[in-house]
Amino acid sequence: MTKNPPLFTILAAFAITGAGAALAAATQIDQVGQKFSQAAIALQAGDHLTFLNQDDVQHNIKLINADGAEEDKGLQKPGEKIDVAFPKAGKFMVRCQIHPKMKMNVDVH
Repeated sequence: MTKNPPLFTILAAFAITGAGAALAAATQIDQVGQKFSQAAIALQAGDHLTFLNQDDVQHNIKLINADGAEEDKGLQKPGEKIDVAFPKAGKFMVRCQIHPKMKMNVDVH
């Protein structure tokens, strides 16, 4: 007959193996008046930003790292959200390709 492990053992194992995922945070950045709601933000590696287009025009999220490498996150219609993960430390700029004055800095520790 097999004995089931105590609940405490299962929870402790989950806490140890899932600790990194549990610490990741999500922050919403609103896009209103063709501006990001924050000009700069500091994150921890593993966190992500959710960009919510509250304007009545399309936006396009572009992520640029410190080396100049760019990643296009695509068009974003009014009311749509785009989620951007930051798995590693670094400095990034987020821009809207449609509205070049829309930009924010992201510092990931």
